[in-house]
Amino acid sequence: MYDDFLARILEPDTVLPSQFYGKMGLSRQLEGEKRLMLAVLKDAVECLEKYRRSRASTSRELYHNALAWVEDKNTDWLFSFTNVCDLLGFDPDYLRESLLKREHKNTKMVASKAASSYAFRGE
Repeated sequence: MYDDFLARILEPDTVLPSQFYGKMGLSRQLEGEKRLMLAVLKDAVECLEKYRRSRASTSRELYHNALAWVEDKNTDWLFSFTNVCDLLGFDPDYLRESLLKREHKNTKMVASKAASSYAFRGE
């Protein structure tokens, strides 16, 4: 009888996450916030890729905003690049370096193509 009682006391309680956190509890909020952070990061990377060579002023603004966000190392704002990467489990320095390296490589290629087209036309 004593062993039965001890086994019931020491047995872990089985609780579903929905019971622990409630219907709209912390677990779901964090899931939504992480999805939002991932969407922000994805949008920045897509803006860098999509608007890199654009000449339209609004597209150039989106490109420069995304580039400035990636370059900024400030962590005061919850949705800063560094905080977003940290909370999603990415190394912000590595990701920043990779993205900026790609941007610098592509801008050098664009600049060299522009210079060669001027040389070709004899300007």
